[in-house]
Amino acid sequence: MEVAIKMKKKYRIAIDPGHGKDGDPGALGASGLKEAEVTATLAAYLDNELRLAGLGTYQVDRSLLSSQRAEEAAAAGCDLLVSLHCNAAGSTARGIETWFPHGNEKGEKLARSLQQILVEESSAVDRGVKDDYNWRPAIDPSWTGGMGVLRCFPGPVCLVELLFISNPEEEKKLSERDFLVKAASFLRQGILSFLGEEALTPSPDEENEADADTLFPDIMADLWSGTARSMVLRLFELGVLSGYEDGAFHPQQPLSRIEGVSLVYRALALLGKVAGG
Repeated sequence: MEVAIKMKKKYRIAIDPGHGKDGDPGALGASGLKEAEVTATLAAYLDNELRLAGLGTYQVDRSLLSSQRAEEAAAAGCDLLVSLHCNAAGSTARGIETWFPHGNEKGEKLARSLQQILVEESSAVDRGVKDDYNWRPAIDPSWTGGMGVLRCFPGPVCLVELLFISNPEEEKKLSERDFLVKAASFLRQGILSFLGEEALTPSPDEENEADADTLFPDIMADLWSGTARSMVLRLFELGVLSGYEDGAFHPQQPLSRIEGVSLVYRALALLGKVAGG
């Protein structure tokens, strides 16, 4: 069911595409599908869904540890954080589960909102909403400190385990564009449902912030299956790309050689490989 709410502020949603640090692939499916590839694609689709719904977004830096990603999202002023993952166990394990940080009531509400819509709309097995106090990493079964990405974010936060990549049938779904597009839509609905019930405190000057959705109106929402706009806006936020004086991006305009040099230089400056400029 679609959710329509009238928001009093511009919420900013942090998206964590699980894994990816230093080439970490996450869990691997039988056919070779990498969890990190699934989460990156799903994050791009979710970013686009949220922006089209009038929400601000922030994709965390995948070069960071999970706890550092949460800290980065908090420092960026994000109102809530959703970490995206795929599950892995035996080849017959299946379904969706969502984790929240122990003692975080709003995190639990967010987790329940996402779990409910994902299970209802996908008809997947409902593995429930889980408290991370009960999470045990394989390397330390005695650990009771929860998940870093959940414990290090001060606001509503949850971690979604979307199907089992170790199950051949569910791995196939995770490799399909249509399924991930639908999953992103379901996540957006769950987030909007949560925001419709919660009164999060806006920052003092938030109403004066520029609305990212007014930038580059000539980039169509469905360009590159909805990922083009998200990528351009993220690179704009990082200072890698810029638009024209008329506020447009002109996505079909050819790139000159010197513009190409400028683009590469700014990307290298962002990575710390050359002096900023």
